[in-house]
Amino acid sequence: MEYQPENKICQNCKKDFTIEPEDFLFYEKIKVPPPTFCPECRSMRRMTWRNERFLYKQNCGMCNKSIISIYKPQSPFTVYCHSCFRNDSWNPFDYGMEYDFSKPFFKQFNELQIRVPRLYAMVTECFNSEYVNGAAYDKNCYLIFASDHDEDCSYSHSIFYCKDVFDCLGVRHSEYSFECIDCEKINRCFYSQDCINSYNLYFCKNCTGSHDCFGCVNIRNKSYCIFNEQYTKEEYENKIIEMNINSHSSLRNIYKSIDSLYSKFPVKYYHGKNNINSSGDYLAHTKNCTSVFDAEEVENSKYLFIINKAKDSYDGYVIVENVESNLEVISHNSSFSKFCLSYWGGSYGTYCDTCENCANCFGCIGLRNKSYCIFNKQYTKEEYDNLIILIKKQMMDIPYIDKCNRVFKYGEFFPQELSPFDYNETVAEEYFPLSKEQIISNGYNWKDKEERNYNIDLKSEDIPDKIKDVDDTIIGKNIECAHKGKCDQKCTGAFRLTAEELLFYRRMDLPVPYLCFNCRHYERLKKRNPMKLWHRSCMKEGCTNTFETSYSPERPEIVYCEKCYQNEVY
Repeated sequence: MEYQPENKICQNCKKDFTIEPEDFLFYEKIKVPPPTFCPECRSMRRMTWRNERFLYKQNCGMCNKSIISIYKPQSPFTVYCHSCFRNDSWNPFDYGMEYDFSKPFFKQFNELQIRVPRLYAMVTECFNSEYVNGAAYDKNCYLIFASDHDEDCSYSHSIFYCKDVFDCLGVRHSEYSFECIDCEKINRCFYSQDCINSYNLYFCKNCTGSHDCFGCVNIRNKSYCIFNEQYTKEEYENKIIEMNINSHSSLRNIYKSIDSLYSKFPVKYYHGKNNINSSGDYLAHTKNCTSVFDAEEVENSKYLFIINKAKDSYDGYVIVENVESNLEVISHNSSFSKFCLSYWGGSYGTYCDTCENCANCFGCIGLRNKSYCIFNKQYTKEEYDNLIILIKKQMMDIPYIDKCNRVFKYGEFFPQELSPFDYNETVAEEYFPLSKEQIISNGYNWKDKEERNYNIDLKSEDIPDKIKDVDDTIIGKNIECAHKGKCDQKCTGAFRLTAEELLFYRRMDLPVPYLCFNCRHYERLKKRNPMKLWHRSCMKEGCTNTFETSYSPERPEIVYCEKCYQNEVY
């Protein structure tokens, strides 16, 4: 059958969106009906099911030890610590349910969610790293999220294979660095962004193969440069001393001027390398991809966020490790699966939650090493296949209708209102920020700001300007955040320093931060491009190339196509 593009109206935002011929072929191949939500609303819906950065004190429902969990203590779930969840003293089949053809699927799934014990957080194989989430194989780490294979790191997001990295975002294979964004293979780099294979950089952007540089942009294989001007080694070192960059007051002045410096240099219309026929941003080695972000080694896919090694997949957030043919999944590393969250190491899962090494499971929660299961009950292959046909038909005939009259049939991801998390404690709030009024009017759950009962021990204006003037008594004190809770960055109002953190600042000769962890995170996010695209033309005089870019037309950057950028920089 030959398909034509078809315009649809999103049942959530009521805006038009287009289903292309190749989309119809994909949906036909994996045997699901076309979506009724637009791509952006589908992304928002998925993200409401992932809480990354809000942690709570809980007690394990089995051993009763105190744990740090992504679930609020007042939530209806039984939460197990890592060892209890993975031991054999409980059986997920004990909570299984017969499918009821008189009730909507999603209503029954929600009942099963509340029955089955849940893993305390999205964590596996971490050592001495209690306060992490979305993490694996981390050691001695504190408040890092969506990060794997790290050691002695803190206050960071999406860092991988790092050591002694603090307050970073999107950094890989690096060490001894602070306040860096989207960098790879860096050492002793500070306040820098989009830098590769470099060391001893300060306030640099898009620099490669360079060392001992300050405030430089678009340089390659340089050393001892300040604001792109070459100096001798001795001149450079003397000027760095004069700049007094170990002082917080000096850093404040640099921050005020550095953005205007960056805007004078051209930028490539996207961040990445070695991509063929792909649109999105922060891409490496992709082919035939559309609206894909933070992706590496991805082919023939659309609408993916934070992906590593995937092909023939649509609509996902955090997918890793050589997977294919997935649709509407989140926190995932399996193949041939649909509408799953945290479906790890298996295949052919549909509407499953936190299952490991399972195959051909439908509507299951907490299973390990199982096949042909529905609602945590075992079936033969023949029974399973026959029952799935009936359930899919029943989901079309008796859909779930949420409180905003959005209709959820087979082929839609889980309804937002059934998420264990409030909208503003999920990653949806970071990518699609909404006001409290908007969140409630859209039928999502809202988390009120917690009242914090503490006394401020150290005012922000009294924080010593240099680390040499900070003694050990600062550890454990309540330090006032300079935003004082008056920002829109989930400000905690105050923060504390750990002994490991103070040691790092002393070793790197860095001043103590003036902002709390949340405010620092959101300040970094603001420096990153949004996960949205605009159609624009190359701004190089005489060039007629056009492209899709995450630089909106209102921004001050000089945006070039790839060819013009390479001619300018290399």
